[in-house]
Amino acid sequence: MMSGTMPVVETVRRGTAAAPGIAIGRVYLVDRRRLKVPKKHLLDDELDGEIERFRRALDSSDRQLERIKEKIEARFDDHYNIITAHQLILHDEHLVDETIRYIREKQINAEWALRKTVEHIRGVFDSIEDDYFRERRSDVEFVGERVLRNLLGRELQVQPPPDAIVVAYDLAPADTAQFYRAAVAGLATDAGGNTSHTAIIARAHEIPAVVGLEDITAVVGNGDLVIVDGTNGIVILNPSPETVGLYRERARLEAAEGVALLRNVDLPAVSQDEVRISLVSNIDNVDEIRSALAYGAEGIGLFRTEYLFMTSGDRVPDENDHYQHALKVMEALGNRPVTFRTMDLGADKMAAFLADHHEANPALGLRSIRLCLVPEVLPLFKQQLRALLRAAASGNVRIMFPMISGVKELNLALEVLGEVKDELRSSGTPFGEETKLGIMIEMPSAVLVADHLARLVDFFSIGTNDLIQYTLAVDRVNEHVAYLYEPLHPAMLRLIDMAVRAGRDCGIPVGLCGEMAGDAAVAPILLGLGLTELSMNAVAIPQVKQVVRDARVAELVALAREALTLGSAPEIRELVEQYRVRRAGV
Repeated sequence: MMSGTMPVVETVRRGTAAAPGIAIGRVYLVDRRRLKVPKKHLLDDELDGEIERFRRALDSSDRQLERIKEKIEARFDDHYNIITAHQLILHDEHLVDETIRYIREKQINAEWALRKTVEHIRGVFDSIEDDYFRERRSDVEFVGERVLRNLLGRELQVQPPPDAIVVAYDLAPADTAQFYRAAVAGLATDAGGNTSHTAIIARAHEIPAVVGLEDITAVVGNGDLVIVDGTNGIVILNPSPETVGLYRERARLEAAEGVALLRNVDLPAVSQDEVRISLVSNIDNVDEIRSALAYGAEGIGLFRTEYLFMTSGDRVPDENDHYQHALKVMEALGNRPVTFRTMDLGADKMAAFLADHHEANPALGLRSIRLCLVPEVLPLFKQQLRALLRAAASGNVRIMFPMISGVKELNLALEVLGEVKDELRSSGTPFGEETKLGIMIEMPSAVLVADHLARLVDFFSIGTNDLIQYTLAVDRVNEHVAYLYEPLHPAMLRLIDMAVRAGRDCGIPVGLCGEMAGDAAVAPILLGLGLTELSMNAVAIPQVKQVVRDARVAELVALAREALTLGSAPEIRELVEQYRVRRAGV
């Protein structure tokens, strides 16, 4: 006889690998379906009461977020700033004043007005090119949802049991930041990308996560058994006992490998033939330094100073803000080196003072060093330079200019730096007279004149994320051309080779601080091309360090030379894989 029930079939869903590792567990489904918003037109004498109701919902939301921060133990405070940012959004004029304006002018209820405001703000974020900043629209959406639930009296509680696989359309940072404490096993979401808060926090707390699965919430139910493979971006629904056994063994081996790799944290990144490579980290704020050092970072190769502007609300940071911020960074690092990149604003990174700045083609417009040199922004740029030079008097500091396209642009920036130094000398203010100055190589034009640029600075740092984008004319967040975004494209290797050679000929070091730096599969080529510093996400350091310690750079030079003769990325990847297999057999 045939059974009356359909057999359970193992199914594989593919998304974006957000945080590596394997998790096996039962689904805890978070229902964040779009709330139905009541729509009501109000009378004149009802408006003040409705605005007061909206303000009470804001206050309730603020108190809820404060309680969440209190619940997170002090040792997990790396992400307080995310929750604090949500509290700032709660009081931001773009959210509050715009909603109140809708209530008064349209004479509509607070829920309807709030939804219209959030949709308007989301539309602004959707036009941003960079994936990290475009995904920040979710911050406004999460804040809007929290206020909306308070208006409706429907606060959402997210309390997964230990070892659960949390599945949701998307996850609020306030939820995700508590999941480590709740001992969840893994995360899977319909939405999000590699730079969403779910991904960032999951990586920081080493919770396996796959995001961008599109419809995972529609095909699982509470209690379903699933496997999250955060390394390969796979979620397996209803896995067979055999599949579960295979993944348990993989998880055991990966855990053992991770423990073994962390044993090299205090060891130098020195190759078999005694070539020393500096492995440092890219970070956005001082809270990330502790984690970077725990993974073996020897310093900070890229500190993104623009985040101080972007997280300060409507207040523009002054010289003292920059100075105190730099001192905190240096204190957290001890005497380890830190490279501060000057503010890389414009295009997709907007601060409050740029709120009204719009361009038809922002990626090619007024951004980074170009923005710093315009008369309206120049005073802010000089304040930042003064602060960084003052901080350099008491620490191991380097300063780096972003997005330099050629000699003329660099000379203009150097003139400003010279003026700032003269002002500090005239006022008798101590500063780092010998502070090293470098530039980021992010455009093909900079590579082609790198021999001239190298005579004017102390070091190069190749920013491959933008260099790939500008070289291959590929928007890396456009799904239609994402397959063309290829770090090992022969053109990229030739550009890196040219920049390294130009630096070597002028006697200056050349590092690399794009995503390529943290890819262990790419590291042999980068080392063979002569890079002496790799700056990356800190969690990648142990694996890249092992590549360095297992290698003979003399062999990698030959490998890179051969790679430069090949015509396609697949050929280059195959060449590197053959090298890896040979080394494994040694």
